[in-house]
Amino acid sequence: MDTTTPAVADDLFCHAERLQKNHPELNISLLSRVNSTQKQVTANQVLIADSQESGVGRRGHSWLSPPGQAISLSYRFCLPLQAAKLSGYQLTTALAITDCLRHFGCREQRLLKWPNDLCVERQKFGGILINLSATKNSHETEVIVGIGLNWCLSETALASIDQPVRNVPLIDKPDRGVFIDVLLNRLKHYNQRFCQHGLAPFLAEWSTQDSLSGCSLELHQGHTSVYGDYAGLSETGEIQIITKDQIECFGSGEVKVRPL
Repeated sequence: MDTTTPAVADDLFCHAERLQKNHPELNISLLSRVNSTQKQVTANQVLIADSQESGVGRRGHSWLSPPGQAISLSYRFCLPLQAAKLSGYQLTTALAITDCLRHFGCREQRLLKWPNDLCVERQKFGGILINLSATKNSHETEVIVGIGLNWCLSETALASIDQPVRNVPLIDKPDRGVFIDVLLNRLKHYNQRFCQHGLAPFLAEWSTQDSLSGCSLELHQGHTSVYGDYAGLSETGEIQIITKDQIECFGSGEVKVRPL
């Protein structure tokens, strides 16, 4: 286990041994600072950083990760599925995170915004970035899951972000290391369920936590905007909206969604 110890043990680094012991099949690495966990994580590794200098979000956006104030990690592994069978996979990662939040006492219900945001009342507190790569084995896919959570960002840090944001909706926060330990178990469990059953069992679970439910939406697709009423997710995890009395589907790589 690769650990860079800070000057004073805190709520992250003091759990380094626990994390490695509880996840012996993985290389658990903790760093004080890194440019981006998503860029530096290696095969079969969970790379956790106390801070990131150039954290990466969806669509090339940056992600703020000040020292001691956020959870920033990337988890790189292989799933025994072809990439074509991973449509909607990012939804299961989001659900694993909300399951973990509820384990620690979160009572908020609608925490999810398609395709990869975690929010409360349109204030974002977390994001997910998924990268898929082919391997030499045609029956498996390498996955890099990047997770960023605003844990205890200062008022100054929150105000510096150019969209409505907040910290995770937990009144009594555990140590970050304890939260990550439980989160890794949830991620592995949800991965197993997805490999066994596909996306279908997760769609109903998503709908009960869907913050877009009942909303009218504006979708930006390239230089075009599309307006319509939200109609839930398709069986492959695409967003559906009603436009001119028909339902249109859009994939997560194509659009940016804004509730009206």
